[in-house]
Amino acid sequence: MLFELYEDALKRRESIVSKINNNKESIFKDAEKRWITYEPRTIESRLAGIDSSFNYRKYKGFYLYAMAGVSITSKGSLLVDPIVKLDVEKLRYDRGRGYVSPRNLLLIRCMKIEYELAKRSAEDVNDIDFLLIDGSILARFYDRRFKQYYDDRDADIKDLFDYYKNLLRNDNIIFIAKNSESNSILNGSLADIYYFSKATSKPGYVYEHQKIKNEDITVAYVRLRSCTPIIKVEIPGKRGEEDIKGIIDMIALESMSGYPYVLRLAHERCKISDDDMSRIEDMIGLSIEEGDREVLDE
Repeated sequence: MLFELYEDALKRRESIVSKINNNKESIFKDAEKRWITYEPRTIESRLAGIDSSFNYRKYKGFYLYAMAGVSITSKGSLLVDPIVKLDVEKLRYDRGRGYVSPRNLLLIRCMKIEYELAKRSAEDVNDIDFLLIDGSILARFYDRRFKQYYDDRDADIKDLFDYYKNLLRNDNIIFIAKNSESNSILNGSLADIYYFSKATSKPGYVYEHQKIKNEDITVAYVRLRSCTPIIKVEIPGKRGEEDIKGIIDMIALESMSGYPYVLRLAHERCKISDDDMSRIEDMIGLSIEEGDREVLDE
């Protein structure tokens, strides 16, 4: 089967590549024209990063899952106690929607963990300028996977959208995403972040104002250093250029390869690897249980 797949890849190479490269030159020129070049100033800042992760193992009739979330400063100290959860659960089935993906369900629960961490951290922000949350709040509102479970009876996700709407009223919380599917600025066939990445290489930004549930939000595509990847920054409220520059100044100083260091640190502190799951299996005696893919010798 792999041979046929490779053969098909060679046959379709030109058509696939053309879908990426066949974009109007005017869109790239528009992207370059809109880009505001800005060299960040060196400003000391006090930042905290919030991130979460999950992993799971499927067995015959159930799965084991682990979740973890942290709120951490760039100096490595925890702003609030971390949140962890380990449990087993059977695969859910809904007559109208079929089986519920454990991955989607755990992803939504991790968002609830991030909300709880943000809420607790926001109560102790006297020493923090901004709380950075990994990911896009826009994606969390618009992703169909999340809307699918909006009416789910699970208490962890029932009020998820209301939780995040509350976060939009907090001026010191910023969402930062490494990628984006939105094309609302340039209206191209591909996402805006693609065109800005290809058309520019200098540090700077471009921004627009949007609304979520009647709440204002400022969306900016930002490059912190020359020739580094562009990130998407989502800021509660309707912010102007001076506000955006000030935020860029604060997150640029402590960044690595164009990404805030504190979010890298948060990711490393909460990451749950496959090796971690194997150790947990051994600790609680589940390594002897039959997996769901053992009939395939996997």
